[in-house]
Amino acid sequence: MPPKAKLKEKDILNGALEEVREKGFGRLNARDLAKRLSCSTSPIFSCFGNMEGLKEAVVKRGFEIYGVFIEEGLKEEKGFKGVGKAYIRFARREPNLFRLLFMSAKKGTAFPSADPNAPRISDAAAAASELNKEKSEKLYLEMWIFVHGIASMIVTGTAEFTEEQIDCMLTDTFQGIKNKLKEEV
Repeated sequence: MPPKAKLKEKDILNGALEEVREKGFGRLNARDLAKRLSCSTSPIFSCFGNMEGLKEAVVKRGFEIYGVFIEEGLKEEKGFKGVGKAYIRFARREPNLFRLLFMSAKKGTAFPSADPNAPRISDAAAAASELNKEKSEKLYLEMWIFVHGIASMIVTGTAEFTEEQIDCMLTDTFQGIKNKLKEEV
């Protein structure tokens, strides 16, 4: 009988991501993951040392997946608005990853420091608003709070919005905040 193929780190991580997508981060455990992968828990601990190591890898991979959405948003004609729509799209398509990254209090995940895309999004806010750095940072923060609210309502099922509604709300809120900031001395 040939030896059993060894599981690779990426296979274990992909299995863990599927567990999180289906059940949520809080329910990720070695026993269920091993069952999904048709193996013992031994390969999991061999690759990641412990569950904390695996969970850190899942968070890192979650941010990479989220980054793909943000990259798509930044490529839109109106990049800052595109980012807002992409953030909401990520929440809609990846609700458990969204909960993990943006709805759970964990050390090192506070906005905006945890978002590796923050500098580029900040630049997009400045370009879209034509405000100085201080005011565009304020615009970015206030828009993120608004966008996060929409995304959180979608994830928790407390509200549902069409793409058209989201587009209109983002435009209205952006214009309102930008105009208020322009008036400030």
